[in-house]
This record gives sequence, C-alpha cells and structure tokens, in this order.
Amino acid sequence: MKRAVLFGALLVVGLVALAAVVTSLQKSVPPHGGASSSPSSQSTSPAAAAHAGPIVVGVEYAQQGLAASFVKLGISGAKYLPASFTWDKMQPSSDSAVDFAPMDAFVKEYQDAGFTQLVIGLKSQSHWASVDFAANPTPKPEYQSAYQKWVSSIVERYDGDGADDMPGLRFPVRYYEVGVEFSTYEPEPVGDYLNMLSLAYGAAHGAFGGVMVLNSAFLVTTAFDTNPTPSQYGTSFAAVDTRIMHHSLADILQVLDRPDIFDAVDFHALGDAQEISSTVNWLKYEMSQRGYTKPIVIGDTAPSPLASWGPATVCNRSPTRMAIMIPPATEADRCRLAAFFGQLIGGNQTDLAWTYSFVASDMVEKVVTAAGMNVTLIDVSFMEDIPLLQSPLAEAGAGLAAWGGMAGTRTNVFTQVHTVQSLRPSFYAIQQLMAHIDNYTSVSRMPTSDTAVDVCKVVKAGKTVPFDEFMKSMGGA
Repeated sequence: MKRAVLFGALLVVGLVALAAVVTSLQKSVPPHGGASSSPSSQSTSPAAAAHAGPIVVGVEYAQQGLAASFVKLGISGAKYLPASFTWDKMQPSSDSAVDFAPMDAFVKEYQDAGFTQLVIGLKSQSHWASVDFAANPTPKPEYQSAYQKWVSSIVERYDGDGADDMPGLRFPVRYYEVGVEFSTYEPEPVGDYLNMLSLAYGAAHGAFGGVMVLNSAFLVTTAFDTNPTPSQYGTSFAAVDTRIMHHSLADILQVLDRPDIFDAVDFHALGDAQEISSTVNWLKYEMSQRGYTKPIVIGDTAPSPLASWGPATVCNRSPTRMAIMIPPATEADRCRLAAFFGQLIGGNQTDLAWTYSFVASDMVEKVVTAAGMNVTLIDVSFMEDIPLLQSPLAEAGAGLAAWGGMAGTRTNVFTQVHTVQSLRPSFYAIQQLMAHIDNYTSVSRMPTSDTAVDVCKVVKAGKTVPFDEFMKSMGGA
C-alpha cells in the first residue's frame, strides 16, 4: 500500500500552515516480500480534530549515556525503561530504604541534557510485597501502605518544591504511569488493579498537586481493523487476539468508569499509525458516555511491526503458533513476510535499509496523527534496537519493532553506559519534523477524498516556508 503523508506550507493570514505529511511512503512491499499493495482496512479517516497547542514528543527507552545525542532531536520528553526501576529493585525488602540512585542518574542525565518532560513508569513488582510477583504484582494488603510510601517518595523527590528533592533537580517530573501496560504486563484482576491505582493516585497527589497520574496503558491493537461503530465495539474488541488484549473490553471500561483516580488516559500505539485516530475517537466516545473529558497520552509506540505477538519467520503452523498480521500487512502477506524476516535476521543490507526507511516514515506519521487528534504526549520509539528479539531463536516475534532503533549503539557491559555508534533515518526524520512543527499554534486534520492520504495543517506564527523549500528539507522532490 502506498501511503502518501503530505507536508505543505501555506500562508494563512500571516501564519504558516504546514500540512502535516512528511513523505511518499512505499509502505507495502519490502524488497524481499512484505505487506500487500491493497489498501488497509483502517483507511477510513476519522472526523477532523484540532489540537490547541504543541504536543509533547518524547523518546523511549532512555538509557544511560544516550541523552546528549537524543536531545538533538529537538524534543522535550524521555521515558526510561520501567523494568530497570521496579519497586523490588528500588526497595529489595520491607526493611530497606528506597534506593533512588539509579533513578536519580536517569533524571539528572536527561534533565541536564535539556529534556524537560520525563515519564516514569511505576512497576509494583516485588518479591516481598506483591500478591504474586508474576501473576498479580499488586501489593498485598499488609504492604499497601508501604506501596503508597514508595510512590509518594518518588513523586516527592522529583516534584521540584525544594523539600526532599533530588539534588540538582532542574524541572519537576509530572507524568507517572501506574503499571506500564494493561496487558500481560499487568495481568492481575481488574479490581486489584483499580485498588492499586487508587492507592497510587492518593499518594502521588498527596506529594505533588501538579502530578499527572496515568492508568496502565490500554493496548487494543487490531480492535479497529473493521472500522466498527460504537454499537459494534463489543464485537470488534472480542475479536482481538488474547495475546494482545489480555484484559477484556469490560475490564478496560471498569478503569474508564473511575475518572477520580487518574488524570489522563494512556494507551499504547503498537500497530499502524491510523490505529491512533481510531483509538482516540473510541476513548473520546467512552469518556463522553461517562460525562467527563481528560487528556490522552500515548505512553509507548512501536513501528508498525507488520507481524508480531508470535513467530513471523514461518507460515505453515497453526494460527495460534504464528505471528498476528498487523496493518498494513494482511494474511495474504504471511509467507512473503516470513521470507523477509528471515533475511532481516540474516543481516541482509537491502532489507535493513528498507526497514530503517519504513520505521522513519511510520514514526513521523504517528507523531503527526497524534498531534492532529489532540493527543497531549507521545513517546516515539525506539532509541535502540532490541537485540534479543533479532536472534533466530526469537523468530522475529516482535516483527519490525526489534529493528526499530533510531541509533546503532554499543553498551559497556561493566558500566552499562550506552554509546551511539550511528544514527538512522528515523532519528533524522523526527529531528526534521520537530524543526518544522515545534511551537505550532494548532494542528487540524483536513478532509481528503483519497482515503489512502492523510493531510494535516500545522499552523505556526511568525515564519514563512516556501513549499518547495519545505519539501526539499524533508527529503521530498
């Protein structure tokens, strides 16, 4: 499928309107086989929605040593790898003091580099305090007060009020996820999760009035493949493979029923960019049904994997033992993609080059789409590849996401400091995008008769960019 995301520049009453589309993309056919050329089933554009201020763009997953390179993206946000700072790692026993040193190092490095909006994920997993470390990481009743103290101590340390703050703190940390994804990463019964969310919300707001508490992010990839209407949501969500949606729509709605214990709605966008539009429209619908409105955050992204949540290098097993096809890929592409991923694992340079280009286009489209849908914050991915998922044994189980790094890096095994060795197209694509849309005054989606094309108008004050100059700067003709 050829998706044209167009960027243009128009002079509108002294303002520059930069149409939010970045490049013509050959999204459909990798060099050795990939998604078909037929339009995605998600091609219907949703109603236009205006954004009344710049979206916060962040990058994940922040690792030690990468801040100085990635601040050059021109973005303000960063999100560290939550698994690095679980409750268990910060406080290994009930008698232990909370060890802030690793989290301090993250906050200090990234704030000193110039990142002003950090996102912290609060993973409650604890061998001593959780109901079950793997199956139910919520705190046991006798350790709920200890959990609240842990949450409160973190929020207090980074709130910037001058009391008990981290030495050298430059900006308050506002965004906290309670549990990082409402999936197998947060597998407990929804009632247990809601109790933990309530505990965390009270503790966080008790420490810092300006905190933004986020729910464990919803993951609903493929739920909107058939463009369901509200009356069809139940059916479409029920059809999502349980490898994606460990929690049901009913569980998600129970969380949305409790707007008193979160400040913004968080979801993860791990599929095609158009998933963002559909998910935001659905969340706005559910909130309107409940009589409230809250900001929407995309706490994690990933490049559209084409095939994921199972082995992608095979096409002759039962469906439950193979990857799930993710738009723009379809079932008809499975064997072509299996060959393609085999080439990627083998290090084929042509396939790697195509992948890096695809990832760049996909990330830019996700940012522009999110801005056009009035999303408050989006974390783009990834700073680095995921080497373990590139091995033959992994069978490309995360699809293209494993090769989604914006940089080639090296890690010192002794210090765990990461060093950038090379920068890839997705780094430069986001950098160029931010140079053009930074400090915009509004983004609005524009109607188009071509469902394979999304056009957004980005309005900035005080700057005029000729159309041909703008397109050349973005790599266009």
